[in-house]
Amino acid sequence: MSTQTVSVDRQEITRKNAARIESEILRRLAHVTQVRAAELMGIDPSTVSRQKEGLEQFCLLLAAVGLQVSPKNSVITTPHDQKVLKRWAANWLLAEVENEDEA
Repeated sequence: MSTQTVSVDRQEITRKNAARIESEILRRLAHVTQVRAAELMGIDPSTVSRQKEGLEQFCLLLAAVGLQVSPKNSVITTPHDQKVLKRWAANWLLAEVENEDEA
């Protein structure tokens, strides 16, 4: 177990990330509705309501361990993949410009 202290700045970043996660979950829950979410989970809607009481702490845990939430139709990439894509795009654009200059 680590005994290193965490900086106040790092704690604030984690708190802000948790707030973003919570906001996204609540926004989606409002869109789907608690009743529908409960039906999909096989529980009573009042249970979903009670679960929301602990949502802030759960989102803080997600943020603290470096996880985030995203809509199911999102495309998630790593920083490495983004770098590769940027290089590919830059090379393609450079070739495109060179071809235009020759024409």
